[in-house]
Amino acid sequence: MKKNDLITIFLVFFMFVIIIGIPALAVKGCGSIEKKEFIDSREKGNEKASREVKINVFINSKSRIEQLPLEEYVKGVVAAEMPANFNIEALKAQAVAARTYAVKRMINFGGSGCALHPGADVCDDPTHCQAYISKTEMIKKWGIFAFYHFYSKINQATLATKGLVILYDGKPIDPLFHSTSGGRTENSEDVWGKYIPYLRSVSSPGEEDSPKFLSVKSIPVSEMVVKFREKWPNIVIDPKNPEKQMEVLERSSGGRIKRIKIGNIEAKGTDIRELFELNSTNFTWVREKDEIRFTTIGYGHGVGMSQYGANYMAKRGCNFIDILKHYYTGVVIQKFYE
Repeated sequence: MKKNDLITIFLVFFMFVIIIGIPALAVKGCGSIEKKEFIDSREKGNEKASREVKINVFINSKSRIEQLPLEEYVKGVVAAEMPANFNIEALKAQAVAARTYAVKRMINFGGSGCALHPGADVCDDPTHCQAYISKTEMIKKWGIFAFYHFYSKINQATLATKGLVILYDGKPIDPLFHSTSGGRTENSEDVWGKYIPYLRSVSSPGEEDSPKFLSVKSIPVSEMVVKFREKWPNIVIDPKNPEKQMEVLERSSGGRIKRIKIGNIEAKGTDIRELFELNSTNFTWVREKDEIRFTTIGYGHGVGMSQYGANYMAKRGCNFIDILKHYYTGVVIQKFYE
């Protein structure tokens, strides 16, 4: 083979490598990189899914524990606990409060769980934990057409605050909340006798939009006396004019009755509220013929965040952090998980 032929063969081979070989290797390399990146992405996705925070909720209607993604549970709490037509910032504040309540009780985070249902972190009984409803129950509550609008708002509020909780001294708080304070919230010790530094009495203006801001309930005098005697068998009271032997001894800083004298008995304002199913312990009374008319301001225990107060703040331009820091004294809002 001639020298020129060898040179030609070498040049052809070299051009083949340059034109065909290197691009082929490059494509193969990109393919490998793409495959590796896809695997990594998939593995990260699985790892993320495996680390997704879940909560064990006892559903009373089903008499069983269900494990739910925590963020889905939060949506169900917000839907159950706060009017869905509220301002988005109020809904965000409720979402953070609901999440904080759950995190504080979750066994995986060191909480004690639900005292009534072993193995559950929380239950859906609002008299013991927080209310919770499923999507099916939301549709029943709002109707199919309103569901899409309201659920979208609640979903937005939950996603915007994902992982955020309320902390005091680095620990999740007990984020108590209620419907309507009546103008001022309560100190924790005035209601339950225990001082909690972040549950302080604060002003809560703008609650007049609440349907429970003011309520009136009339009770027959005879029924009132019977209930008094059932509650306190040793009570001494005039059965014809019991209202004349009722005297407020002490009111809280929020205006609610702490102590009241009835005949020869000293009782708590909460005793009267429970006995006659009043909306709050901020009440007055007058005699009207054969009935006693109770006029009540506010709805709920009055401790922590007022939901109607939160909505008023939101409508005036406050964001959810402003709202939470107003109703929970000295707290910080931080990510607890991603």
